[in-house]
Amino acid sequence: MVADEERARFLKSYNRSSFMFPHGLAGHPLFELPSLIRLAERMPDHRETYWSNGSVAVDHTWAEGTLQRKSLVDTIANIERNNSIVILKHTEQDPEYAAVLQGTLARLVDLSGERLRADATIGEVLILISSPGRVTPYHMDGEANFLLQVAGRKDFYVFDPGDRTLVTDMDLERFYAVGNHIAVYHPDRQVEAAAYDLHPGYGVHIPVTAPHWVRNGDNVSVALSVNYELRSGERLLKLHRLNRRLRRYGLNPRPPGASALGDRVKLLAAGAISAVRSWVRTDPPAHSYAVWTPPPG
Repeated sequence: MVADEERARFLKSYNRSSFMFPHGLAGHPLFELPSLIRLAERMPDHRETYWSNGSVAVDHTWAEGTLQRKSLVDTIANIERNNSIVILKHTEQDPEYAAVLQGTLARLVDLSGERLRADATIGEVLILISSPGRVTPYHMDGEANFLLQVAGRKDFYVFDPGDRTLVTDMDLERFYAVGNHIAVYHPDRQVEAAAYDLHPGYGVHIPVTAPHWVRNGDNVSVALSVNYELRSGERLLKLHRLNRRLRRYGLNPRPPGASALGDRVKLLAAGAISAVRSWVRTDPPAHSYAVWTPPPG
């Protein structure tokens, strides 16, 4: 794709709709299994690593297959035949991977333009390693996400994040206020998904809270999930959590975006509540590890 055309697509569609784009990381030796096993072995804290063994369906939760697991290294080493998925987090901070992954974070910000640059606070790259035929359940994320396929292929399904008949305002409130594991798959709506035949060298952008799910092809899949935490996402989290609190008192608050003035008042209230809480307890640091932040434009 011509660079100007690629940039135009990002500028037009970022965080509005899903789209596919090319990247240049397919075949890179850092994403071969021996390199990934060494990366997993030196990860500083395996509590930050997710892995699951065994069959998973599209309507399952992330807890499926995590109670009795093989070791992390054994799961990766035998990923071709053990029906598993591994998600290595904060990989952009690893000395051997930093140059490539932090360069990818910066390039996607540059392509997406000021809307992402001004909104993003932290960028992170997760490496996803999964078995042939493995399903990643239906879910949505509170971050802006770019999924880059590096090895293997997958069928990738992304739904419209703005369709309030699929994800209602109450669904979003539960997502932000209760837990991001909350997303209900509706099989009768599957035909409405944007379907991508995702091969190595291509990626898909997933807007914030766009429901999506994945089925791998016949080979081991390695993909990069390039995520950005957003100021706008933090704002939505505060508004939805306050709405949840107001609902407990019998009120029926309007959803975020319905009233600019109402949102400003709620954010002031959320700030006041946070200030009061800071008097009675000391919050732990938001991040106990190094983070990547977008460079200035």
